[in-house]
This record gives sequence, C-alpha cells and structure tokens, in this order.
Amino acid sequence: MEIWRISLLSLLLATTAIAVKGDDVLDIDIDKDETAGVLVRDDSGQGNNEMSWQTAEEIVDAIREFGNVTRQPVAIYRDDLPSDYVAYWLVEFNASQYIAISSGSKTGDYLVSSQGPLPSPITELDSTAQTYGKECAKYLMMTPGGEMMCRDKTGKIVATTAEELLLPGNKSDDDPNFKNAHEYIDMHTTELEMQWRARADEINRKSIWTENKVELSTETNEVTSFTEDYVMPGGLIRVPVDRHTVSVKVKYQPEDETQTAEEVAQIQKAMCQMISSCDVDDDCSVDLSQKKSVLYLSYIELEISKEIAAAFKGRPSVQFKLQVEQSSGAVIVRHYSLDTTKHRQKRFKEYKSYGSWTYASIPDEGYFPYYWQHKIKKGCPVGCGPVAWAMVFGYYDRRSHYKTSTYGSGSQDLYRCGSSGTTGSKSCVAPKYSGDTRVKKYIEKIAKTLGTWCIFSNGATPAYKMDNIKGFFRARQKSGSPTVKQTNNVWRLFSRDSIARTTRSWVRSGRPVVVGTTEGGFFKWHYPVATKVRNRSRKYRRCVKIIWKICGKWHSKRQYQMFTHQGWSGTKTKWRSMSLHYAAIATY
Repeated sequence: MEIWRISLLSLLLATTAIAVKGDDVLDIDIDKDETAGVLVRDDSGQGNNEMSWQTAEEIVDAIREFGNVTRQPVAIYRDDLPSDYVAYWLVEFNASQYIAISSGSKTGDYLVSSQGPLPSPITELDSTAQTYGKECAKYLMMTPGGEMMCRDKTGKIVATTAEELLLPGNKSDDDPNFKNAHEYIDMHTTELEMQWRARADEINRKSIWTENKVELSTETNEVTSFTEDYVMPGGLIRVPVDRHTVSVKVKYQPEDETQTAEEVAQIQKAMCQMISSCDVDDDCSVDLSQKKSVLYLSYIELEISKEIAAAFKGRPSVQFKLQVEQSSGAVIVRHYSLDTTKHRQKRFKEYKSYGSWTYASIPDEGYFPYYWQHKIKKGCPVGCGPVAWAMVFGYYDRRSHYKTSTYGSGSQDLYRCGSSGTTGSKSCVAPKYSGDTRVKKYIEKIAKTLGTWCIFSNGATPAYKMDNIKGFFRARQKSGSPTVKQTNNVWRLFSRDSIARTTRSWVRSGRPVVVGTTEGGFFKWHYPVATKVRNRSRKYRRCVKIIWKICGKWHSKRQYQMFTHQGWSGTKTKWRSMSLHYAAIATY
C-alpha cells in the first residue's frame, strides 16, 4: 500500500427521471426460512433485507455463466450510507466464485462491484474475527477497491481484508491492532468519503445506472421516460419471480397511434405465439408454473423464437414490454425492442440486456506467482511496488523455465540461485509463493532499487520511482529489447479512462500490468498486477412518450473489469473495476 497524495427530442430524452422509480421499486426479500419474496417499495429497502430488481437480474444471469447459488446471499453495508441500507449482496456460485453486486444507484458504484475465487471476503472476515475470539455481526464495504471490514454486535471493528489495518495479536478489547483499525477508519473517514464520491462521479459520468432502470407502472403520468433494451430473435430473457408475483405479461407496444385496436390485438397474438411460456388465450400471460428455482431465487425464462422474423416480415423492429405484477398491486415494467432483421445463433443467446463477459489474458497465466509483503525494519511492510515487480519478473522467469520452446531462455536470469535471487546460477525457478527467505530478499533488493521507504508504517514507492526498475530488468533480461513503459498521468490523484484503455491494450498483448489503485484513504495507493481483463456490453436507447413515442439513437454501453493479483497475504485475487491512476509494464 502506497501513501500520496436544442431539439425537442434531445430535451425530452433528457427527462429521464419522470415516472421512473429507478432501482428501489422491486425487491427480493431474503428471509430466514430460505425463501425469497418480491416486493415493490419506495424506500430503497432500508430497514429490511431486500434485494433490488437489478440485483436479482444480475444473479439469475450469472447463474448461466458461473453455476447455481450455493450460499444464502449476504448483506453488505457502507459507513457513508444510511446504517440500515443494504448496499451490496455477496453471492457465492457453484462453490467456486463469489460476486459482490450493488443493490442500486444509491451506492454510486458499479453493478458488479467485485468478483473472485472462493473463499470470499466474508469467509476471510469471519476467520480473522475468530482468531481474536470475536464474531462478525455486520459486514461493510470499506473502499471502492473492494476492501471490506466487519463489526461485532457492539459496533467495534473486529476484522478487515486490508491486512495492514488489523494483524493477529492479543485477543482482548484493548489489543493495539483493534485500536489501530478504529483509528485508521476515524482518521481516514473524510478521505474514504472523498473516494466514494469520486467513484459516484465516475458512475454518473458513464450513466451506469441512468440507463439501467426499471419503471413503476402508473396511469397518471403525462410524460413517460424509459429505456428500451435491444433483443434479437433466438434471445432469451430471464425474469426474477417469487411468491409475491401475481403475473408476468408480455405486451406489444404500438409504434404510434395509427394502429387500430384490431391490428394491435393481431400483432399481440402473433408475438405471444413466438415467445415461450406465454399463453395466447390469457392475455399473453406467462405460465408461472414453468419457473426455475435455485437456492433462494426463482426465475422464468422467456425464449424468443428465431422464426419471429418471418412472422413480422416487413417490420424491422417490434417493441414490447414485460409487466410483472405483485400482490401489493404494483407493476414493474421492462421495455424491449426486438430487431427482426437479425438472427442470433443459439450458442450466442443473450439472457438479459448485458451480454456475456468477453475475456483476455496474458499467456499461461497459471505461471503467475503469488507474492506478498513481509515486514522489514521497525515492522514496516516492504512495499507493494517491489512485490508487484517481483511477481512480474517471477512470471517471466517461470514461463521461460517451464516452456522454453515457447518463450526461450532469455528470462531465466531474472531469478537466480543466490541468497537474494539476483546472483548465482540461473537454474533456479522463481517459486509460486513467497514462502522462503530468498524470495523475501529478492523483493527487498527490488525495494532498494526502487527507493522504497517507510512512512506512516507503510512501504511507500511514488509512481515516478517505479521507473527505477528499468536498469534491474535490462541487466537480467537476456533476450529482446528489455525496457519499462509507464503511463504519464500528471494528476495522479484522479483515475483516468486513458490509463484503463492502455492497461487493457497491454494485457491483450500478453503483458502483465502493474497498476496504481486507491485502497483505503484517498491518498493511499496500492500496486497490484493485472493479468486478465474482461468486458461486456448492452445495447439500449432512451424513449419518451407523450401522445406518441419518440426514441433516440441506439447506444452501446460497455463495462470493463480487470483481474488483479493483490500482493497481499495468501492468494488474494479478484475481478474489479478499472479505476486506475497508473500503469506500467516490463517488456522485451
């Protein structure tokens, strides 16, 4: 961890808040009896364990990619939000992956906050608390980078995933490690709030939640603004349902007011026949008995026939909406525009507005090592900058030894057999984990090269010193043209999209990227290493309806995430957003 410092149409389309209730209208209640309930509320679910519609959609969509839910979703809160507002849900899939999903726009965070392999941060927090003889009663998201903490029933911090805040010690309430964690949070409250505000500004700028809202049906609005999601023949939509769901109906939406009631009825019937689980004779109601259930959640799958294009020949698109009626009388509405000119092959089905993740990785990512900071003088950590470069060089060394025919032998001098890993024979292979003295000495050697120093009990390496590793790398990389490249972000206190783009480009070209993130206070930097990136997109347009419907152009919204090796104890890795201040590679 490092410490630093006008047209009518455009006017109408800007009116996005009218008659739109956003993320706090449909909630799935996670009860103690392991059943789920869907409720429509206007209070953002405060004071109860309820799950928003978008969160439920994200979960049922993730089931397709990661397998079934294998543990009851866990509520996660935030100190900067109302104390009874569930900000995230942590969900475990197929006993292998966890995903932290935002509950709504009030969080000012991405829909998928973080993701990684099990054990989850919840398990880690519980385990840490138990070492102190404590018990987690409430879990909280501490930073936009995904670091978490938990408090006991008295409100005291008893565990954090940021290891430097709470280390094993005496198991008493006056333990200095507990005091350190409390003091850290108190000292950095303002900085943490600044960091969350910066994330919210980023989310607003990218319209992450503005274009992903659900509508509360009403008969009294003169103007309705809504988002239409793009779907294609052969597509499949998953709709969360539960014991409070009275009905789900598919409704054709006329383009204008010129169509007669008879024409609308004919089109409605034809469309209903082309969507699975719909009853033509019952106002195109969805057969709820066809629902599929997983642990704590149920959903209906609506498959759009690939033959629908022939049924609507001459119509380039057909608009419809889903109406989910609840026992309270409220109705949730989702709008769709079906492109009848396109055909989706079965293996490319889209299950919701967002498509599947597309991945890119450095080659043979399995060779990438897991190193972490250890204590040096006066108990100060060696620094995350040196650890990051050590992992990069360890990766190059390991793949050069294990797949010489592919990568050559030129990287085998990056880690040697001498006591510090920098001298002696090149026959030694960089280890997978930082468990022996040689790896620690190797990291310390890199720290000395960088000019890392101890300040406020942290190993600090400013970004301009990270380039000092160039000579170390050139002296040991025996093939190619070894050099170090880094971004030049003058305003390094603020993340920039250009750095994220550069990082994605470097990973796609096969190079691990040392990235600069904020973990904790606004001026606390950390250098993890990104080895994989992924993205997904959704196609949508904004529409308004006064007398007739007017829609804007189609837009594509793309989300990006990176997979980072954190450089902290154990094998801490996770998928996270790409809010970056710095990026660098060693290349040859």
